[in-house]
Amino acid sequence: MLGLIGYRDAGEKNGARTLCGVRFCAVYAARGEGMLAAFSAKRAAKYLQKRHVRYAVFPKDYPYGEMFARCGVLPPPEQPLRMAKAAEIIRCTMAQLGLAPERARIALCASSQSAALEAAARELVGDVRYLTLCAPSGERLARMLRWDCGATVHTVQRGEQITADLTVCFDEALPSSGTVLPLQSGALSIAYGTENLGDAAAVWNEDQLICALYASLARRADEIWVKDVKMPSDGGETANLP
Repeated sequence: MLGLIGYRDAGEKNGARTLCGVRFCAVYAARGEGMLAAFSAKRAAKYLQKRHVRYAVFPKDYPYGEMFARCGVLPPPEQPLRMAKAAEIIRCTMAQLGLAPERARIALCASSQSAALEAAARELVGDVRYLTLCAPSGERLARMLRWDCGATVHTVQRGEQITADLTVCFDEALPSSGTVLPLQSGALSIAYGTENLGDAAAVWNEDQLICALYASLARRADEIWVKDVKMPSDGGETANLP
């Protein structure tokens, strides 16, 4: 079960709570900062730890997330949703960079088999004219796209020079030059949206909540959209997503 951290109000008790169609293990902590709030956060973290909760949704701008992390309680992993929305993330990045699909050269790269890369290629091949694949399955996928969609897709081998306006990396292998969209990097920030969150979006971290809804099958990928993509700055944090 996923966890849910809330601020303690009168009558709030720790235990099961349903939010947006998902049943959470809810725990409540004091508002604000200071010794009392820190002690309350520590107790809340221990509560979830004892119940073997590994992932939890936090309130917006919650100051004691590190205390929960020390107890093994982290925000819901974003990677599954990010991979499912890869094509939309790429399109959003292209728009921000002013890359027109009919003229832009987009390269999709992975150092191993990648279902996310294949799914993204299938979505993009209809509107991205110059698509390049750099992956172990690249030639096979290019043949399938030619048979299924009538599209010509260029392939390159790993280590070959890639010429592209945007290179999308589906794993830790990063090219040394050019504009890179590192999908696995924690420095790449993506904001998501979905309908019918109600007041929950004003209380809890919206992206964490949407990741939890996706992980719990309460939202399908096509019910979630990408609101914004912020590329990592040069020399910034490049740690991979959990």
